[in-house]
Amino acid sequence: MPVYFATRFFLSDITFQNALVAASKNQGLQTYDLEVKAINIFPYRDAYYRAFSQTNLTLASLLVSQQKNTNNKLSEQVQKNILTLIQQSINGGRTATTLAPLTTFNWNNLSSIYRSLIGFGQNADKFTLLTSQQAIALDPNNPQQYIDFGGVYYQLGQYDDAIRQFEFAISLKNDYANAYYNLGHALEMKGDFTSAMTAYQTVKNLVANNPGNVQKITADIDALKTKIGKAANENPTTNVSNTQQEQQPLSVNKSATQLPERKPPVEIPGPSVSPIPSPTGVSPTP
Repeated sequence: MPVYFATRFFLSDITFQNALVAASKNQGLQTYDLEVKAINIFPYRDAYYRAFSQTNLTLASLLVSQQKNTNNKLSEQVQKNILTLIQQSINGGRTATTLAPLTTFNWNNLSSIYRSLIGFGQNADKFTLLTSQQAIALDPNNPQQYIDFGGVYYQLGQYDDAIRQFEFAISLKNDYANAYYNLGHALEMKGDFTSAMTAYQTVKNLVANNPGNVQKITADIDALKTKIGKAANENPTTNVSNTQQEQQPLSVNKSATQLPERKPPVEIPGPSVSPIPSPTGVSPTP
């Protein structure tokens, strides 16, 4: 029996490596078929399901984009294909968390799937927050987890909650430029221009040795100055008032893939494993 499983593990690994090669060549259908084959050979590895879930999500997004680019209404069959791919994406992500519930990557992956379905799938926003909380509970000292979590709140327009999560990230890594960058944008969206400008100036100091990031944050600062000037003209009482290089490009945290809003949203399944409470006091539970 051990030889049998070892052989199937070996064959599945070869098949999965071929799927990765196909993915690197943007061969979507071949990637899909090879991942299915790898799972059928050895259905016990969470990484296979994690990759398969993203492949399905990408293919669903491509189908939507192709129809959008041609300005054609989605045919009934294409809509069915999209919904099937989305269902398989969610199921793949859920299976990965079931096989390895203590692996942070799996919860981040499932959260990214739900996040891409906000506005498309029923309760996708709640499921995104729940799975993000689980990822944080498993990796509470990683500032990127809080940036991702705050990014979801930012996407939902809940700026106070977003600000709180970005501040968590900064408390863990006080020279993390992207945390300040996202904080600045959340403050700006909330209308706190003074605090937003402070955050942006901090970003500019942190990325001083990265020309691309300097150019980006300078443009944001100039845009905010214009906005402050307009606000001051409209309301004269408005109150406006040496660190390491950050290699990561500055960006507002957002979903890598986002399906269009659907009315009414389709029903989608929630996480298959109940999230555990976070010891860090992440708030609030949706």
